[in-house]
Amino acid sequence: MTTLPEIWNPEKTWVFAVGILKWANSDAYESFPDAVPNRADKRWIDILRAKGVPAKQICYLQDQKATLENIQEKLPQFLASAAKDHLFIFYFAGHGDWDWETGEHYFINYDANADDHAYSWSVSSIFKAIKTSFRGAGVLLLADCCYSGGLIDAIKQQAPKTAIACISSAYSRNSSTGQWTFTESLCRGWGGDASVDLDGDGEISLYDLARYIELEMAFVEEQKSMFLTTGNFDPQTLLVKTAKRTEVETPQRVEAKWEGQWYKAKTRSREGAKVWVNYVDDDTEEWVAERDIRPYQPHGFTVGTAVKVSYDAKWYPATVKKAWYGLHFIRYEDYGEDWDEWVSRDRIRA
Repeated sequence: MTTLPEIWNPEKTWVFAVGILKWANSDAYESFPDAVPNRADKRWIDILRAKGVPAKQICYLQDQKATLENIQEKLPQFLASAAKDHLFIFYFAGHGDWDWETGEHYFINYDANADDHAYSWSVSSIFKAIKTSFRGAGVLLLADCCYSGGLIDAIKQQAPKTAIACISSAYSRNSSTGQWTFTESLCRGWGGDASVDLDGDGEISLYDLARYIELEMAFVEEQKSMFLTTGNFDPQTLLVKTAKRTEVETPQRVEAKWEGQWYKAKTRSREGAKVWVNYVDDDTEEWVAERDIRPYQPHGFTVGTAVKVSYDAKWYPATVKKAWYGLHFIRYEDYGEDWDEWVSRDRIRA
């Protein structure tokens, strides 16, 4: 088995990226028109190119090009092109789906048929392609969509021999927002943004990136990002070096008071006793007095607490199994663990 290098090598990287913001069946699959301007998936690809990934080693299928036929033809070809010491990066952004009866997860291709999953891109087919065609050193899976944690479920179930790492925007049973928070974090990570360097050592590792994404998704979107590495895929793999952090370069996740209410915000800069903040909910910015800033410390229920959880506009009894950063992992009463999920603060009550 070939060992992955401790430092990411762009010249030995293959990238297969699919970004879809509109679909042929627009009635079934809502488009994301607000996400089109300055789309983050393309910016991330541009960053990888600038870092040195050869153009011939990048396949980026955008919108209409991301048909099921095109995907199924090009993915195995790209996987097979990677040499034994190469890294393969897989990325998807768009709609995701989960069939609760079969347990299968899907990434919704441009020409997907909402009435028949046979015409959708299944997560299991991705792992089949990796097993059949890939002979490289490792695979990094990245997904920004609903139920994207299905990739991690598949890794655990199939136990592939290939060294695999995965970062998803959401848990396998959870939907995801249509914002670019996850992919923006990828851009910051590979772009060398000092705020992603959580330990301040001047380096951004895969672990730093995954942890940063987990915090961002919980704080901004109230979603639980997932991270997993297998085999000899070192979570401390160095992606990029970065400049030394400063207070201005490193936004803090806080709450700011406005008209007597506390709102989630990020600090941007300081001037005397005032702090320039960016509010998370509406993206507005303003100067706030230092006394009206406090650390973000979300309150939550303790493990084992009996609660009620909102699902499809109804409240169901459940039990808290885990709690982290304002999110709760719950099990519904009288339902099996297949229905366990992470829920946001507005979906849980005593």
